Amino acid sequence: MKMNFVKWIQDGIAHRRVAIYLKIIAILMLLSALTHLGSIMGIIGGSWMDKPLLFRVADMLLLPIGLVLAWGLWKSMFWAVVVWFATVVLFQVIPFLFFGEFFAFSAEEQTMHYGQVGFHAITFVIFFVLLPRMKKH
Repeated sequence: MKMNFVKWIQDGIAHRRVAIYLKIIAILMLLSALTHLGSIMGIIGGSWMDKPLLFRVADMLLLPIGLVLAWGLWKSMFWAVVVWFATVVLFQVIPFLFFGEFFAFSAEEQTMHYGQVGFHAITFVIFFVLLPRMKKH
């Protein structure tokens, strides 16, 4: 019987190299959450109330998601891997690639957003490369 994709991921995150990688991603998610906190507090990028509504909503959503995600990834929880993927797709890939004109007001900002999407794509590729090979039965 073939091992399905979900079982492959569940079994794979138990491997030491994958667990260590998830801890590295957890630290990055914690730093991301702290960035959103800094934005809300007005430490990063000026007054929070002067920022566009979409950015304020993103800060309010991504702060708690990032904190919970960091904890789940640190503990190598399967649900955290799913939420990590879903968060990147829903909050970066779709908005930046399909609705970029609402988030990037200059070519420099658009390039930055493409860079973020590219960074996350690379982190996912590394994750899948680190997983043990699927067993063929």
